Amino acid sequence: MNMQLRETDARSLTPAKRRYSSIAPFTFASHSIAHEGQSNEDTMLIDRRRGLAGVFDGVGGEDAGEVASQLGAQVIRRAWKRVVQQQHPDHNAALLMLRDALDIQALVYKLLDEAQAAISGEGERRANATPASDEHISYPETTAVVAVLCQPSDQLPEKKSYIMGYAHVGDSRIYLLRPGEPVQRLTRDDGYLTLKIKDHTINEEDALRIDQTTHAEQLTEAERAIFDKRNGITQSLGHLNPKQASITIHIAQTMIFPGDRVLLCSDGIHDNLTDAEIETIVRGRARTTIARHLVQRALERSRETHLRAKKDDMSAVVITCNV
Repeated sequence: MNMQLRETDARSLTPAKRRYSSIAPFTFASHSIAHEGQSNEDTMLIDRRRGLAGVFDGVGGEDAGEVASQLGAQVIRRAWKRVVQQQHPDHNAALLMLRDALDIQALVYKLLDEAQAAISGEGERRANATPASDEHISYPETTAVVAVLCQPSDQLPEKKSYIMGYAHVGDSRIYLLRPGEPVQRLTRDDGYLTLKIKDHTINEEDALRIDQTTHAEQLTEAERAIFDKRNGITQSLGHLNPKQASITIHIAQTMIFPGDRVLLCSDGIHDNLTDAEIETIVRGRARTTIARHLVQRALERSRETHLRAKKDDMSAVVITCNV
């Protein structure tokens, strides 16, 4: 999987560029690079005023994956803007106030559901425009991971906190790094390791150990075979077919407190780097430069002679909840 840097205004930036913005109560940092020698099929989505972030990893090559990742980001950006405007018509730039009647998980589910409909519709349009004699149709597909930050309606001034709703499809991930606590991976990949857990080939502990391996001698022959297939995905946003007859959109929510950092990234980051390496960088770098350092280290690893080395597009968005 691959992709290119896109911000919420859908303008393309050169792979070498990064953008970050600071605004209370959050700082957003982002960086993306393309697989060397190829077009970037990653798209990053940031709407700092409305507390929205996302990473999309296109599948199927430049003429399909890039289209899918951009389309998904555009649809979700518009949909979240609409939600905020409906709830706060007089405060267009504000974070959503999460009143009792609003279900944050239902809202983020709807964001990805709208993106799925749009990307699937683009696939159908392509199929209808393809001559019957042409057996190859490049259906656009993409992974997606999206987070929205909201204000609790009953928040006390002395207890500053926020609610983050998030959703994902595929193997792009969200990590939460909280001061004084181990890094938490908030998403579970729709991937080969999860399949092996479900068919009882391995258990959860084995899957994590295999996923985080850094040296071949740490694995048995059977485990190495699983490791080599770990970046295969089992679902993505896009065209439905007999092998993927439906889409499961994973949704959840968590509290976010001052000092917390949230990372959204494509598999170009977490395939090259272990969770421990990711944690060290995200904790140890300035909030405005975290994403650039993370992508740079993943790029360096991809060029090494290393078990985890994988050439891919790499994208990271890091949100810091300011103290």
